[in-house]
Parts: sequence; structure tokens; C-alpha cells
Amino acid sequence: MSEAEQRRSAMDCERFHTVVVGGGQTGLTVGYHLALRDQSFVILDANERVGDSWRQRWDSLRLFTPARGHGQLPAPAPPGVRG
Repeated sequence: MSEAEQRRSAMDCERFHTVVVGGGQTGLTVGYHLALRDQSFVILDANERVGDSWRQRWDSLRLFTPARGHGQLPAPAPPGVRG
């Protein structure tokens, strides 16, 4: 690649207002709030997929567990929610 092609290629890269390092809970939360504010951002993470950091730590992790099954919660499940 010639020097001119390299310069052109470098100028064609995407630009973001914010770069979030880490796609864990905090990084995803920051991304959510940036999206609400219509900001340009990218979340960089060492893992391939969103949530892989959790998948690699806890085999039993499940999202959206039934509220009724957790008698320890301070508030009851809303009417109509089944466990």
C-alpha cells in the first residue's frame, strides 16, 4: 500500500465522540445512557459477544429470573407476573 493510500485509509476511519473500554455491566450501562442522548460511541471489549464476561464466570447465570420464586425480595412481583 502506498503512502497516499495509507493516509486515505486512515482518514476514512470511523470517529466516535466517546470510547467505552469494557463491555461489562458498567460499560453497557454507560452505552445505554449515551444512546439515550444520541451520542456517537463505541464499546470495546476483549470478548466476542455482549455478556461473555458473565457467561465465562457463572454457569448458572440466567437473565430475568421469575420474581415470584425469590421470597427474599423486599417488594412483591407486580400483578400478573408469574414465577
